[in-house]
Amino acid sequence: MIKNPKIRFLLHHRREWMKDVITSSIATFGVLITFADASLNIVPDESKLHGWLHQIVHMPFDRPATILILILILIIIATIAHWPKTKAVYKDDRSDLTVIVECCDLFQQDGLKVIHAVDTFDTALGTIISPNSVHGLFLKKAQQAHVDIDEAISRALKGIEPVSEEPELPGKTLRYPLGTVCPVSLQSDNYVLTSFTHLKPNGTIAIERKEYTEFFMQMWRQLASPLIRQDIVNVAIMGNRFVDLPADFSTEQKIDLMIQTFFAVARERSCCKTLRICVHESNMPDVDFPHYETIISHIAKRPVF
Repeated sequence: MIKNPKIRFLLHHRREWMKDVITSSIATFGVLITFADASLNIVPDESKLHGWLHQIVHMPFDRPATILILILILIIIATIAHWPKTKAVYKDDRSDLTVIVECCDLFQQDGLKVIHAVDTFDTALGTIISPNSVHGLFLKKAQQAHVDIDEAISRALKGIEPVSEEPELPGKTLRYPLGTVCPVSLQSDNYVLTSFTHLKPNGTIAIERKEYTEFFMQMWRQLASPLIRQDIVNVAIMGNRFVDLPADFSTEQKIDLMIQTFFAVARERSCCKTLRICVHESNMPDVDFPHYETIISHIAKRPVF
């Protein structure tokens, strides 16, 4: 299995990508021949450049080797031109904060990794928690590391007051405020679980759009605690999968709010030096990577909340 999400993205979209490469190759060839033909009348006959241009215009297309070399050159040029950009980096001069938006595996990054969970910090994998969610993948890692995750969560939540106790919930019954963070270590990796969504009695999870901003403001504030704070914090795009949010609440809008709330808090109380937002490969088409550095620069200048 291919682990690199960027290569998996290319393979998944290989038809569109190859179409772009072939189209660009044909266009590049046409431009090359046209330019060379037009330049022959300008460049002096005795120059080396004139000789090269003449060879391009009068290439021996009856020779398979020539055709093959030309095709390979054009494909290489087109491939480089259409290789997907999967990372945007912005450094804020005002605060020395860095924001990275990147297609990557959250679990493979250095620094603190944030795992969004339900507000009861439930761990019922396969029933309440989808095995394919970020939370579910984290629970699998905890099982593989032979970590008693429930005991670790209970220890981390000691002293934090729940907002309510609801016996009708399908798993754990104590609800905690959205944005509550719960530090947990798996071997040498540091994580924080954070209460992102409400668990409902029927086992579904939900968060209101207006709560999205409030959640992040609270989470960034808690990550600024000296007991938790690290130089690098890694987060996934929260609310893109397994959560019922309005269809018009786009991936880029979620990223924008994550970044805006981060700047609003981090400029006052440092929660990290670098924020990395890990984009799942399925969401790559939703993110304008080539222009996202400029987008982040505009977000950084918006008024704080």
